[in-house]
Amino acid sequence: MNRRSFLISAAGAGAALTAPPIIEASPAFGEDSGLMSNRGANEDRQLVQAKTVIGNLHAFMPGGIAFIKNDDFGIVLDVGWDQDGRPGSCAPDFSMNSIRFDREDAHLQFDWSRVSDDAAVARISSDKSIMLTLAIPSRPWHAFNNMITTTKHGLEAVCIAPNAATTTWVLNISPVPLPAQVGAVPGLTFNVPVSPHAPIRLAAGFGGVPDLGGVDNFLDAAIVRYEATRARSVGGWGDFAGAIADNLNNSRLYSSLNKRVATVIGRGDWIVTNPDYPPYFAWDTSFNALLASLEDPEHAKATMRALLAYQLPNGMVAQIANWNHDPLPYLNIRNSNPPVTSLCAWKIYQRWPDRNFLGEVYSALLRWHEWWPQYCDGNNNGLLEWGAAGSFQDARLACGWDDTPAFDGAEMIGTQMNADAVDLNSLWSMDAEFLSKMAEELGLKSDAAGLRQQHSHINNLMNELLWNEELGVYCSRLWSKNGSPGTFLTRLTPMNFYPLICGAPDEQKARRVLETLTSPAKFWGRWPVPTLAYDDPEWPRQDYWKGHTWAPVNYLIWQGIHRYGTQAQQCELAQRSVELFMRNWREKGSCNEAYKSSDGSGDRYPHYTWGALLCQIGIEFFYEAAAAGQPMPSRDAALFHDIDLRNMPSGGRLYRIRSSAGRWNIELE
Repeated sequence: MNRRSFLISAAGAGAALTAPPIIEASPAFGEDSGLMSNRGANEDRQLVQAKTVIGNLHAFMPGGIAFIKNDDFGIVLDVGWDQDGRPGSCAPDFSMNSIRFDREDAHLQFDWSRVSDDAAVARISSDKSIMLTLAIPSRPWHAFNNMITTTKHGLEAVCIAPNAATTTWVLNISPVPLPAQVGAVPGLTFNVPVSPHAPIRLAAGFGGVPDLGGVDNFLDAAIVRYEATRARSVGGWGDFAGAIADNLNNSRLYSSLNKRVATVIGRGDWIVTNPDYPPYFAWDTSFNALLASLEDPEHAKATMRALLAYQLPNGMVAQIANWNHDPLPYLNIRNSNPPVTSLCAWKIYQRWPDRNFLGEVYSALLRWHEWWPQYCDGNNNGLLEWGAAGSFQDARLACGWDDTPAFDGAEMIGTQMNADAVDLNSLWSMDAEFLSKMAEELGLKSDAAGLRQQHSHINNLMNELLWNEELGVYCSRLWSKNGSPGTFLTRLTPMNFYPLICGAPDEQKARRVLETLTSPAKFWGRWPVPTLAYDDPEWPRQDYWKGHTWAPVNYLIWQGIHRYGTQAQQCELAQRSVELFMRNWREKGSCNEAYKSSDGSGDRYPHYTWGALLCQIGIEFFYEAAAAGQPMPSRDAALFHDIDLRNMPSGGRLYRIRSSAGRWNIELE
């Protein structure tokens, strides 16, 4: 089927609208004119398999439409939406993208859609008459250069590849823009009048571009279609499922250096100092892949591949890769990050079974799993510590809790902290457990048996050496230069509850751990789970990892609560986590890096992807995906909220999952 003429149905209206007809453009300089024309013949595309990526893929232009062809040419039309603005709706395939933003005292809406292999259409409407400035930078990424000129219908750019090859990109606009100007940053800016009765309509692409007369019908149909098919939730908890999609679908970035599109933690110069270096933090990126898989399995897999592409020869996956930021290098070879990737890969597989992908990542993840005991057991007792190289702060950064006092009292001995880390050992045990599931699925019986043995062995060691009978929790434990066990580190943090995640405690130990976790005097307050206990002297500071509630911690603690907790405890953590997210999402449109456990307000960066893990807890509370088929509903029959989840993935299909008055219903969409 030629995607230049595919149909989009208006859901519920019974209508079918075609894409606007393509208007043929002049062939690009140096390119075969037959390949650049709109003859509608698939044989042309079979000669040269062009790959054009279209999306809001530029770090500093989150509302812009980027066009990247064959990783040789790239150009961005920027509408000037503030990167701190509220994310809009964005379909996984960019068939629909809609954002709202303000200019002066006008409220504007920007809708756009990819309509073919190489082209997109857009509409900008406003409730007041203003002159809107748009821009096209001449060098949006390091590898791409563009020479832009005006035409009677809009603009045209000669796009230049690093090898000096060229192609043509065309932008048609109605109304025709006012004279363009070269901006302070090399490129071109132009003004277009927009008013309540005269929206701006645009069509752009490599080669042929659509007729502007069909833009409205096409966009209206695309909006209706995506609204009918997107992941969403209705009911007492709000649209927490849709919030995941809105945040993750708007966080995909392209690099012209590694030629990848991957979901990163956020946009803007607070984290991306150069658009070619969107950073891949190991555990953040793993969670991004999981969150993205709610709607976009292919991009979830692409994000996982982007992370694992930087695996070192010794098996380590670096804490940070592809980041041009002092003092860290492009690839951090000193330390790794919490091993949560197998958990995320398995859950992606349960949603969208793909044995090829599972086998691909299993090999890399097994090598990473085997790296830990080789490089992170400084006292050779079978338990792991943070480190591998670098300073004490480097080791603490590796654990992911950048300024946590959990390891105060430890020091570096050689390359390691001299503290058998309760969090790392629990996560490595969890890693073995999920890798064993992957091995079993792939028919690797011997691997599966060995991994199950590792899981059991590390759990036994934690019970033997890290169980603190006096406190009734597991604690990290110091060791001396001769390797003998020393004193426990007794600063209480959620790390003390991590053994619940991997199934280490027996029933009696689990009960005692849960007593501390669910104590209102310690961690189970209005906005659980704080990264320091409420009675810790530093909790009132509410500063970063000293008292904040962090979504990745809640999500990991959820794995343990789901395994050991009562139905009421599971419901409480899920409901309060979703409520914490949604109160900030409704008010400010923020998906925060962290939240104050004192008042529930979002703190730090307002658009940090893993904040949506609070909503992922809500999804997993309602159902568990199953690669073999129909999802399994929550065991909690005590939830009496009316909640309707739509288009939820499990086993490669989409389901509707409803809860009403303690009764559950699951059906195929």
